[in-house]
Amino acid sequence: MMRSMGQDKIAVSIREAAAMLSISPRQIQYYIRDPKVLPSRKIGRRTVIPVRALRNFMRSDHPSPSVKVIDAPAPPDAPEDGDDRR
Repeated sequence: MMRSMGQDKIAVSIREAAAMLSISPRQIQYYIRDPKVLPSRKIGRRTVIPVRALRNFMRSDHPSPSVKVIDAPAPPDAPEDGDDRR
């Protein structure tokens, strides 16, 4: 029987964390920039993320690095030329 990744570990590498969450290592690096979003630890030159922190991260609302919120003008109610197709 194959055990799931991180089941017996207390901390995982950035690459392992990315695989566990099905996101890229770069996104993990984005999240660990703010320790309130995703805490990490340095052990020598390696960065590790506690498995408990990953579980808490998945339970909470967190910003997405690929989505930026911008204030866009509201679309007009109807097209100017009177055509209702969109």
